[in-house]
Amino acid sequence: MSTVRVVSFKALKFRLRTVLGVGSPLFVQFSRALDSRDEAELSAAIEALDASPELLRQNVQTALLDWLFDAEDASGLLDLPAATEALH
Repeated sequence: MSTVRVVSFKALKFRLRTVLGVGSPLFVQFSRALDSRDEAELSAAIEALDASPELLRQNVQTALLDWLFDAEDASGLLDLPAATEALH
């Protein structure tokens, strides 16, 4: 592995908000699931997505894949705690 990427749920939520819109019930459902890190809520959000129109599903899937594999996106680093001095 030549590079390490750090991704965050915050960055995923930003991408989902762009695709779904902040007022979308589906975005609210995904946001709540990601914030709580609740598997049941995430499953419910995915089921709601499965019942959505094909174009919307494709857009969300693209956002998810972009979040995972976008080599130019280093925004996950912003969510890490600040570095501190360590003694070894």
